[in-house]
Amino acid sequence: AAPGKVDPASGGKGGAAAPALLASQPRHITLEDGFLTEQLAANLRGTFDRKFAEPRSTGTDRFCWDYWHVPDQYTLVRTPADAYFDEPDFAALTEALTDFGQRTLGCNAITQPWLSYYVDGCEQRMHTDSWHGPFAYVLSLTPWETRQFRGGETFILEPALLDYWRGVDP
Repeated sequence: AAPGKVDPASGGKGGAAAPALLASQPRHITLEDGFLTEQLAANLRGTFDRKFAEPRSTGTDRFCWDYWHVPDQYTLVRTPADAYFDEPDFAALTEALTDFGQRTLGCNAITQPWLSYYVDGCEQRMHTDSWHGPFAYVLSLTPWETRQFRGGETFILEPALLDYWRGVDP
């Protein structure tokens, strides 16, 4: 770099970049099978199953869901995870998310986790959540091996298409 200029590959110190940094490849997507312990995943899914086990139940915890519709973006039913799960399971979930973010992604905190479910007519169209931060995640509690529906998969755009969102006004 010219005198008084910093070479961006040097990490801002004016010297050569570390070989590991130069050799690193960006990761567009990371899949983590077994992200939660089997016990915690079973507890979280069990909470959902218990709360919806009796269709005629009038318990207040069945009425904490918000129908969320943003035209051309989302139609789903959602609730804050902290209002849904018991405190120990919610704490274990947020600890797992935060630990992963710190250890793997270099993040120091997470935003509030939400739960969502989809019934006929619900959808997520192509959209961006980029104003929430640089990373997003989907943590599915669906028992995929025994599911009795089609759909629910997440699709991810290739990095070359990310400029598509530059003009989006959330």
